Formats: sequence, C-alpha cells, structure tokens
Amino acid sequence: MKRLAWSILMIFPLGAFAAEVYRTVDDNGLVAYSDRPSEAAERIVIDTIDPPAPVATRSAAEANEAGETTSNPSPLAQVPREATPEEVAADRTRNCQIARERDAAFSVAHRLFRNLPNGDREYLSDAEIDEARTRAQSDVASWCD
Repeated sequence: MKRLAWSILMIFPLGAFAAEVYRTVDDNGLVAYSDRPSEAAERIVIDTIDPPAPVATRSAAEANEAGETTSNPSPLAQVPREATPEEVAADRTRNCQIARERDAAFSVAHRLFRNLPNGDREYLSDAEIDEARTRAQSDVASWCD
C-alpha cells in the first residue's frame, strides 16, 4: 500500500515531464502503475496545472492613443479584468502547493525525463536533473514566500 501511495505521489508532480502512465490490475487485484505499456495496461491521462499567465490590461485611453476603437465591442469579446486580492491569494496558495509537491518529488526521483514529439523519452542528464531541482526550489521560494 505504501508503494502505491508513493507511486501516486511521484506521478502527479512529474506531470510536466511524464505524460504517459499505465495502470494494470493483476488476477489478485493488485494495482500497479508503470511508464511502460503492456497488453492489459490501461492508459491514464494526468492533467498538469501551469501557473496562470499574467493578464495585460489596457485602459480605454491607452487604446485610443494606439488608434484602436473601443466602441461596439463584439459580444463574444472578453473584457480583461484585474484579479481580486482573494483570487491572487488563492492562486499563490495553489501554486505554492504545486511547487512544494514538485520540489519533494524531484528531490527523491532518481531519473527524470521529458517526452519528445515523436513519443520517445529523453532522460535528463545529471546536470539537467540538478537544474530541474534548482528550478523547483526557486519556484517554492517565489510562490511560498
């Protein structure tokens, strides 16, 4: 059971690098997760959450100076708005949690990889793993402090 829990904890934070996970249940009901497919394996898709991109807002005066018209906007056009302090705090809390989970996973993982466009995996070198761990630590510092 501990192995299963650790497997799940290791899979989610590595979503940026590991996009394919396979689940297999044997005749005894034992569930196993793997990064390699087999005949009886079920592919599991794991969504990752990226930090939100900042939204650029422009005032009507800036738009007029740029020669853009603001009258008769399309009904489908979305008006950018600034996030409320509560939304910003919620985003920071969520991103802090994600950064801490990724940092914890990277600190114990022995091998990290990224998926290539052709479906193959490229395993990171020791220097790239150290760089990924450093980035994970700096993400924790920037989101959690």
